[in-house]
Amino acid sequence: MTETTSKRRGVWSKLHAAATWVLIVLFGLLAVIHVVLTVLFYVGVHEQGVGYIFSFEWPAWLITVVDASAALLLWFGYRRGVEAPWMGLVMTIGASVIMWGRAAWMVFVPFLVVATVAGSLGRIVAAKRPSEVLQ
Repeated sequence: MTETTSKRRGVWSKLHAAATWVLIVLFGLLAVIHVVLTVLFYVGVHEQGVGYIFSFEWPAWLITVVDASAALLLWFGYRRGVEAPWMGLVMTIGASVIMWGRAAWMVFVPFLVVATVAGSLGRIVAAKRPSEVLQ
C-alpha cells in the first residue's frame, strides 16, 4: 500500500467516523427531546403529542422509540462493523432508513447518512482485500 492510499483511507475512515457520531448524538438528543415533549403532552403543558416519519403523523412516544432505536442501531452497526462488516452494513442501512425518514428535512442528515453507508461498504471492500505482509 502506498502512502497516498494510506492517507486517503485515513480520511475516509475519519469522515465515516465523524458522520456516524454526529448522527448518533443527534438522534440520541432527539430521543431525549421527544421524551420531554411526550411527558409535557401527557401532563397537559404541550399541545402536540405527535411526530413525523416521511410526512406521516405518529404518536410522540413512538417517535421517541424510533429515534433511540436508530441511534442504537447505528452505534451497534459502527462498533460491530469492524468484526462483522456485513452485520454492520445491515444495521447501518436499517438506521439510515429510519434517520432519513425522520430528518430528511434537515439539510445535512441525508449527506451524513450517505457517508455512513459508504463507510460501511468501504469496510466490506477493505475486508475482502488480502492484507499485506510486512517484511
